[in-house]
Amino acid sequence: MARSPRNRRDDVLTAASYALPVLGGLLGVAYVNVKYTDFINPVWAIGGGAVLGWIAARLLRRVLG
Repeated sequence: MARSPRNRRDDVLTAASYALPVLGGLLGVAYVNVKYTDFINPVWAIGGGAVLGWIAARLLRRVLG
């Protein structure tokens, strides 16, 4: 029985689902390090970046999937 070929689009969307929240959190860390006086609690920026990355991944999956 032959295997069906893998769909590369699904692989990219799966990777984006993990990569974009991590990238958002990393950008939140970078923002906190640059603008360290703007935040009382920097966890909000890091968590907010991760949530925005998750939202971006969901939108990307909806548009392409």
